[in-house]
Amino acid sequence: MAIPGHKFVRAHFSNNERTIVESFWTDGKVTRPEYIEAKEGDPNWENLLTHIDIDALHEATYKHIRNQNQAFEASIIEIAKARGLKTTIEDINNVDLLTWFVPLLFKKDETTEVESKELLFNFKLKIFEMDFIKACKKRSLKTKLRKAKDLLEVFEVTIEIFRASN
Repeated sequence: MAIPGHKFVRAHFSNNERTIVESFWTDGKVTRPEYIEAKEGDPNWENLLTHIDIDALHEATYKHIRNQNQAFEASIIEIAKARGLKTTIEDINNVDLLTWFVPLLFKKDETTEVESKELLFNFKLKIFEMDFIKACKKRSLKTKLRKAKDLLEVFEVTIEIFRASN
C-alpha cells in the first residue's frame, strides 16, 4: 500500500524472479522505499499498479539494472587503471571474440549454472538496448525475449524481432 502522506516516485523489480518490487515514495522531504510482493490479488501490488503499469515497471527495472551495471563497469575501469591493466575498448577488442563466443553458444557444460544465468541476464540487457528491440511494438515478442532460457533462444527471438522490423 502507498505510504500515507507520500507520493509515488519510482519502482523496479528487485529480484531476478521478478516477484518483489522496490517502490519509492516521498513526502517532499524524504524518500522512503517499500517492498511489495508482485502477486495478483495482493492489495499492495494492485495499488502499485495504479501508479505504474507492468510494461513501465519492466522498463524501469531494465534501466535500473543498466545504471547499476554502468556504475559497476566504471568502478572496474578505475580499479584497472589504478593497477595498470587494459582499460580501453581497443584493448579489449583485440581479443578474438569469435573464438570465445561460438563455443559459449553451443557448449552449455563449460560454465556453471550461476555463470550461465549471469551471462544470459547481461546478454539480454545488451539486446534490449538495441534500437530495433526498443522500437518493437509486439509485446508478445518482447515477453518471449525476456523469458528466453538460454543464449540460443535469445538469438532466435532477437532475429524474429529484427525480421519483423524490416
